[in-house]
Amino acid sequence: MAKKSELAAERAVVGPLGVTSPPEIHIECEAFQGSLGALFLCVHDHKIDLLDVPMAPICEAYFHYVLATTDTDLEQAAVALAALAYLLERKAWALIPTEQEEPEDDALSIAAEPYAHLFEPAVRNLLERREERDLLFFRWSENVRHPYELPFDTSDVQIGDLAGVLERLLARAVPDTMEPLGKPRRSLAEQMLVVLRALPLEFSSLDSIVVGEFTRSEVVWWFLALLELIRLGQARVRVSEYDVLFARGAES
Repeated sequence: MAKKSELAAERAVVGPLGVTSPPEIHIECEAFQGSLGALFLCVHDHKIDLLDVPMAPICEAYFHYVLATTDTDLEQAAVALAALAYLLERKAWALIPTEQEEPEDDALSIAAEPYAHLFEPAVRNLLERREERDLLFFRWSENVRHPYELPFDTSDVQIGDLAGVLERLLARAVPDTMEPLGKPRRSLAEQMLVVLRALPLEFSSLDSIVVGEFTRSEVVWWFLALLELIRLGQARVRVSEYDVLFARGAES
């Protein structure tokens, strides 16, 4: 059992924060004079500005303390290191510059007003171009539907059914040859015309419609064009008992 003197000595090193007090590392600068523990409390209670306290000498003092003391109390050294880490973190946050809004210069705004009318044609042109861009690349909020906004309706045909058809075509395809980089891109509109001409009026399987030798990229383009024709109502699709069947649209 520990003696009363040992318990008293142990209680003596417990600081006001409820942990073991750090060792007496003395700090002296223009903004503060005292121990490391006192500096920790002052910073914690916002009684001192760390910007005025250099941290390099404090770190050096702790380093010398660890080297010079042969019987270093690990708990006290750890508490001192934790306090030092806290001070370094607070100092780092204090050194980060804060964004400040630049005050508006009334003189500059007043000086620009006489010339504002010179930019009105350019502003109008930019607004018109933005409206044209909205018509091309964004959906309308009104009840007006463009062809590219029509919903994709395949009635009772599921995505898995179409995926199975594409998988069978890819299995029949031959590998693509290396094409030159400068080769013109294919036109989906032209490919849609090719597919539309190939579709029969009566429902038929795609294996009987797409014949001959073809590459994998040709299959992809063919199938993309077919899906677009289905979406536009220019091609029809249905599921029979054994296969997925395709035909030209009634109005095509």
